[in-house]
Amino acid sequence: MNVRQLIFSGWLIATTTAWAGAQGNHHASTEQTHFSAEDESVKDPVPIPGDALALLKKEKLVRDALEGQNVPEYNPPASWFSASKVHLSSGELSDLVVRAEQPLAGANTDYFWIFRKTGAGYELALGAPAHDLKIGTHRSNGYRDIEISANTASTVHSVLFRFNGRRYVVHREKTEAIK
Repeated sequence: MNVRQLIFSGWLIATTTAWAGAQGNHHASTEQTHFSAEDESVKDPVPIPGDALALLKKEKLVRDALEGQNVPEYNPPASWFSASKVHLSSGELSDLVVRAEQPLAGANTDYFWIFRKTGAGYELALGAPAHDLKIGTHRSNGYRDIEISANTASTVHSVLFRFNGRRYVVHREKTEAIK
């Protein structure tokens, strides 16, 4: 093999490897990874599957709103939520970020639920109020880390969650003054 063939072979291998890697992570690059109370809704919304909706109906925030709104049969309207598919793990199963809409959302803070897809259906992995929710690239126990934040007039409070094998737990909390 001459030098020209060797260089071409190296380029071909590098290009093929990069292309294959990009194909394998295609869904991660097109998914919404930042959710904010500033946005009107999620991008590329999806319907909430029945098993995830059943878990949402058990959440205190939802139960209290159902009671206060006198919703018949305790079935929250679909308009109370918006959802987006995400891949939190490297598997092919699509997980779900659900964002609270009115009347569940606050003025400057929304409530977010993270559902992970298992072979048996959706499981609630995290529920938290936040102004912003960001899905990171670092992984813990195979799942992407999640950071939430909320602001007051003088501080920013952020919480980093890591997956413990079953659900997301607090890894680090930080409050900083706004300068």
